[in-house]
Amino acid sequence: MKIHAKSDIHLLSCEAEMAAATALQEGSVIQQLQQINDEEKLKNRMAIKALIRCTHFLARRHIPHTTNFDELIDLIVSCGAEDLKGFLERARLNATYTSKVAVVEFVEAVGLGAEECLLKRLRQASHFSIMADECTDVTTTEELSIFFRWVNMDGQPVEHFLDIVPLKATDAKIIYSALVEFMKDKNIQISKLVGMGFDGAATFSGKHNGVQSLLKKISPHALFVHCHCHFLQLACVQAANATSGIKHVYITLTTLWKFFHYSPKRAESLKAVQQVLDLPELKVVKPSYTRWLSHERCVKAVKASYSAIVTALNNIYEQTHAPEALGISKALCRPSTLVAIYLLDYVLPQVAKLSRALQTERIDLTAITPLVDATLNT
Repeated sequence: MKIHAKSDIHLLSCEAEMAAATALQEGSVIQQLQQINDEEKLKNRMAIKALIRCTHFLARRHIPHTTNFDELIDLIVSCGAEDLKGFLERARLNATYTSKVAVVEFVEAVGLGAEECLLKRLRQASHFSIMADECTDVTTTEELSIFFRWVNMDGQPVEHFLDIVPLKATDAKIIYSALVEFMKDKNIQISKLVGMGFDGAATFSGKHNGVQSLLKKISPHALFVHCHCHFLQLACVQAANATSGIKHVYITLTTLWKFFHYSPKRAESLKAVQQVLDLPELKVVKPSYTRWLSHERCVKAVKASYSAIVTALNNIYEQTHAPEALGISKALCRPSTLVAIYLLDYVLPQVAKLSRALQTERIDLTAITPLVDATLNT
């Protein structure tokens, strides 16, 4: 027995038995390699998930992702992200997924995932409404922004943006075709369309050849609603244009914004005067001619820093003899301008409240009536 225990055959048999017992506990070599491969896949997926979350962080906060992605990854790794650090160390240089091409693909992947989630919920809805508006971007390309509104399974109304579609032209037939093609491509049943929300332009609201009339041929029960907020905006614009004093204030505020916005030196002069007078360091906000409700922030900033603005304009004129500075200063010092600024500072917040109330899912008329009365009385 002692001699046999030392023989090669017995030793090989013992090794084989131990190997078999180990295989039962830990799995075969192939199983162990597969387990290691699965663990590596899990680590890689966790790293990719971290990279996608970084991309989502930049996109949600409107931070340029192609130029800030590398720095953000380096910051996260330096703060102790061991899984991500290990992935970057063991990955090949052409497979780190930190390039500009990779971050753009991450953005597209997040967008596709969000779109598919929304489309799935939209397709489950029994009915839906569509909202759309066209505009021209900075590259002079005509585009159509498309929104959908429906009721979720829990009974709550929701509203989501889905896409921006380029247009070859802005006539009613082109826009109608773009909307129909979009719904067909996304597998959205046009027969479920029950509401349409557009602006009051003839292209959209025309009774005979407008987009809403063309869509009604497909969905006869769909109702067209002119946006209430757009109605309010049109009323504000018409009222402002009919009042010479308010119209003059718009010209003055626009000239004031250009005077300080396009000159960092002048902007620093205004900031210095605000510090001396112990006033809030507010910048002059650009007023929008087509969006009179945006004047609220502009008027509030001018009213809060009125003395600093006039003082800065007078100082600039004394130093540079710029005629613009003197002209704007005199325009701001007119009693009619001051009255208009104080009037707008009171009226515009009331109109803004009314606009926000019109945007809610259910409009409480008892809450809106005092706002309307206050605005009309003013």
